[in-house]
Amino acid sequence: MHKKLLILLLLVSILVTGCATATTQAPAATSIPPTPQTIILTSAPQTIIETVISEVVVTATPAPNPEAVIQGVEADAEIGFWTFWLSPTFDQYIKDTIARFNQAYPGVTVNWEDHQATFQDDLKASFAAGNAPDVINLSVSEGWVSDYASQGLLLSLDELVPQSVKDLYFPGLWNEQLIDGVNYQFPWYQGINVYLINHQLYDQTGLTIDDFPKNWTELPALCATIKEKTGTLCDIRLTVNDLISQMVYEGNVKPISDDGTSFTFDSAEAVAWLQQYVDMVTAGTVDKTVLVTDQDRVGLDLFTSGQAAFYATGPNLIREVRANNPGLYGYLGVVPAPVGKSGVIGKGLMSLSINAQTEYPNASIALAQFFTNPRSMLEFSKIVSIYPSTPDSYADPFFSAAPVAIEDSAKPFAEDAISKYADIVPTIPHKADVNAILLRYVQDALFNNVPAQQALTDAVAEANLLLP
Repeated sequence: MHKKLLILLLLVSILVTGCATATTQAPAATSIPPTPQTIILTSAPQTIIETVISEVVVTATPAPNPEAVIQGVEADAEIGFWTFWLSPTFDQYIKDTIARFNQAYPGVTVNWEDHQATFQDDLKASFAAGNAPDVINLSVSEGWVSDYASQGLLLSLDELVPQSVKDLYFPGLWNEQLIDGVNYQFPWYQGINVYLINHQLYDQTGLTIDDFPKNWTELPALCATIKEKTGTLCDIRLTVNDLISQMVYEGNVKPISDDGTSFTFDSAEAVAWLQQYVDMVTAGTVDKTVLVTDQDRVGLDLFTSGQAAFYATGPNLIREVRANNPGLYGYLGVVPAPVGKSGVIGKGLMSLSINAQTEYPNASIALAQFFTNPRSMLEFSKIVSIYPSTPDSYADPFFSAAPVAIEDSAKPFAEDAISKYADIVPTIPHKADVNAILLRYVQDALFNNVPAQQALTDAVAEANLLLP
């Protein structure tokens, strides 16, 4: 019995020693030497301890979509989206961008429609009927944003859009077409103000591209030369939807008094601005139909057909010239647009605004912002010669690459030009009505022999009746 106890004690000692670290000394020998024994363990009961390691699969919480920057988007929102002259050329881009938007803002349904020549009529009718789209593509250059905003038809964005989102855009573009200091648009794709040159006609004048006017006041002399040398007329168009802005940029006209109590667009500067156009009509150097049309495509079609030496537009519309008259494409040139007396290059081109009566303001804002964010703008720029309203887009190597096609000729200086766009036109009360009054009297001066000073003075008198 004692021997068995001794054997067990020795086994315990051996096990403890085996579990010790390498630096632990072995225990001292006992005073009684152990008696050799044969140990049989086959019949001894054993306890096996198993360690079970369970593999736990942890699914990481998806990071927020970086393009989802608008909070509070309404669940199951369904919004209408109207664009201007983008289909069918850009159908795939629009559809792909909407699909990406749905990934960022799941559950929102977007119903897209593109309207073209009848856009303005369609939109006015839809507002009157109370079923206008939620997100609307409006022309800044034509004054549509300020026109609709001044009628209370667009949603004010300043209180609804975070400053971090506003900072994604060039400040001059975010702050354009303000009404009483309030913004109503997300700046969308921009155009560089250029004149397309038809070398087949222009070169007959004996002038070079370097001779093209740098200042707006030099255009009448060029038009006289073109008529004399080529027998064609200048393809110049007034911005009939926003004559007030055109007066400001080209003629440096102050349209309203500082206190807002009277209109002042019958000043000496305004008369000089109008007289320049009157003189060209009198000299027969401009196409009168194009001069006062409210459709940009009328002038573009005249140029595309090879009947004009130049036309003011953007490089993005070169695609239409190439599509409709491929033979002219090889004769195209591009020059910067002449600068007006204000010294400011110009304002933005296109924007996205929100219907003031939308049922889903956050979802609508999210869509407008998504189409104008840096990624969307960059992708659009890569398929047509438009320019982003977002500085971050220009960091892409696409904009630093040397231009190849004539459409890309403005790429190297695009960011610098776009960054300097600014709306220098003050808030005009009842702007749409005032512009309609001004247009009537301007046409009297152009076509009915009414002196420029009298026409503008009469326009001011009638417009002043709209003021309190």
